[in-house]
Amino acid sequence: DSVRFEQLLGLGSIGTARQVPTVNAGATALAFQNPVTIATEQASTSGTSIDFTGIPAGVRRITVMFKGVSTNGTSQIIVQIGISSGIETSSYLGAGADLPNAAAIVTTNYTAGFGVAGTTSATVVLHGAMTLTLENAAAFSWVATANVSNSAAAGMGVGSGSKSLAAVLDRVRITMVNGTDAFDAGAIAISYE
Repeated sequence: DSVRFEQLLGLGSIGTARQVPTVNAGATALAFQNPVTIATEQASTSGTSIDFTGIPAGVRRITVMFKGVSTNGTSQIIVQIGISSGIETSSYLGAGADLPNAAAIVTTNYTAGFGVAGTTSATVVLHGAMTLTLENAAAFSWVATANVSNSAAAGMGVGSGSKSLAAVLDRVRITMVNGTDAFDAGAIAISYE
């Protein structure tokens, strides 16, 4: 039985539901942790950027979740990544596209961050997610894919890109290309694993 197995291994507990076994930080004992950590949701009702910091070393996937997110202007929403010295604001490679119901597809290239979609306006209300995946741990290279919808009008937005950092990622910022438009509705959260 599990109690006897625990005793044979010298464990004091077996963790809680859905936790997975791992090794503690000192590599001296077995520990248990949740496979996915969900950071506290932040309201996207004001301000020009939303930061999530303190992402631990060893993370290989980050999901940025948008729930009813809107801004007061027309600048595109982007996701930026960074290291302990700050957020990286250049050298991103990628593009975003809007897939509207009855109009031509609109695409936009991004260099200041990962594009969430091709365009935006003060009437767009976004729902969906962007996934950031570590592509090369030695080069600190990340790739991004986004898939969002607009609940204010029929339409979808997609985006993808890549970016290499100088060190281990520990922060994510959600902002706009122009840096001056402000959030005015919704909430944003991240999870990491």
